[in-house]
Amino acid sequence: MTTSNHSNMHKATAPDSQLSRRSALKLFGLGTTSMLLGSRSGFAEQEATRPNIVLIFSDDHGYTDLAIHGHCPDVRTPHFDQLARDGVLFTNGYVTAPQCVPSRAGLISGRHQNAFGVDDNHGGPLPHSEYTIAERLRDAGYVTGMVGKWHLDLKVQPGQNQQLPDYFPHRHGFEEYFYGPMGRYHASHDLDGNPLDNAPQVVNVPYYRIDAQTRAALSFLERRAGDDRPFFLYLAYFAPHSPMEDPPQYMERLAHVEEYERRMGLASVLAMDDGLGMIREKLEEMGVTENTLIFYISDNGAPEREGAYIGSRNDPLVGEKGMQTDGGQRVPFIAAWPGRIPSGQVFEEAVWQLDASATTLAVAEAPMDDRIEGVNLIPWLTGEQEGPVHDALYWRWRSQAAILSGHWKFVRLGNERRYLFDMREVGKETAAHNRIGEYPEIAEELEAKLRAKADTWKTPGLPEEVVAADRYFFDQHVDQTLEPLPYGEGRTGRYIPWDDGRPTTFPGSNGP
Repeated sequence: MTTSNHSNMHKATAPDSQLSRRSALKLFGLGTTSMLLGSRSGFAEQEATRPNIVLIFSDDHGYTDLAIHGHCPDVRTPHFDQLARDGVLFTNGYVTAPQCVPSRAGLISGRHQNAFGVDDNHGGPLPHSEYTIAERLRDAGYVTGMVGKWHLDLKVQPGQNQQLPDYFPHRHGFEEYFYGPMGRYHASHDLDGNPLDNAPQVVNVPYYRIDAQTRAALSFLERRAGDDRPFFLYLAYFAPHSPMEDPPQYMERLAHVEEYERRMGLASVLAMDDGLGMIREKLEEMGVTENTLIFYISDNGAPEREGAYIGSRNDPLVGEKGMQTDGGQRVPFIAAWPGRIPSGQVFEEAVWQLDASATTLAVAEAPMDDRIEGVNLIPWLTGEQEGPVHDALYWRWRSQAAILSGHWKFVRLGNERRYLFDMREVGKETAAHNRIGEYPEIAEELEAKLRAKADTWKTPGLPEEVVAADRYFFDQHVDQTLEPLPYGEGRTGRYIPWDDGRPTTFPGSNGP
């Protein structure tokens, strides 16, 4: 599939998938279909005017690894592909930072994280002064649930990360929660849906982390029986982030992938894809598919450097996690709302995760104010409005800064290097394609706009000094003066071999 970047019109063509959607997987250990249908009347009593919302935010999922993007035949994502066919595939979907804490802080607050000082992973925890989207939805009458990686409760100090209970999800507007990256979770309910006394309680789970998080999400949906409130579920899958694992129930389905590290990365993506299929099957059984808005977005690009590679990739984009080239911040981005958004759309205008936050609040009729920096996308997705969603997108992270306006992107590495890229040329953010010598006036105008925006943030200005790690990134990916290591063992990040004693299915189920 090929599309032009930053077109003046939104395209509504049906994307082609390399895979047909296989039938939805049976729910594991959460009751039979007949039992679910027996409680369907409880769901039918929910408000019909405001949608339910499922916001899925994955971790280090690279742009390559959606089959519907058409960049790698090894990828298996039938349910993600079907979600895109049923709604919108955003081919220029971005996040506000190339790192997880600031990207998540932006999503949950609904505004650029630099505005309140969470510029990077050292900027947490998420301050209570931010009126989060969960708090806004709660105040609008939604039941709010959170599952998976939170990461907004950390105070990073030399040699350690301090987890602060006062910043757990329930202190930021989530009524129900099962949060943690893997193995050990802080929860309001167990995986069978039973409320836990004196929550949050620690729950230890031996299952593969993606399966555990899917089950927790399904349990949240099960608890909506008899609840007439609309729901908001924030599902933050901890995948394909390190540590890599090789669960046999997914690895065996990817035997065609020769590189073992790549197979592990794609196994975690496949597990998320299975989870999405189960969630959509559950929504159908609940009778709420037409009135449920689903977003799927990755928090940043995949890491590829030595010691960090997790088997996910960013081709054909340049760069990786930790960079303000597209490989670090342009991500898988899908939305579907069958009862409202026409299906089969490929949307080429630039958007970012703040727009998912703003859209969520707008359709929920939740409290909004001028702190919400995103744009409600519904008018564009229903054909009521056309053209660019944003005049410009702005970034500043560590010693890098960038601005995207129309088809021009200006990137600055401290006060040391400047680049101007024509983003109609996909995968060309390299020094060989730096157009700054041809269009210096465009670069100067964009840098001035970027500086003006940066001066409004909590820590004003643009970085002058260059962090060594950022220089290394640019030497390798942009200026290409360093030869990258081959994929596979030369770059491999942390890996935990699968313990054959660990269960691969849940009790009372046939397994994925």
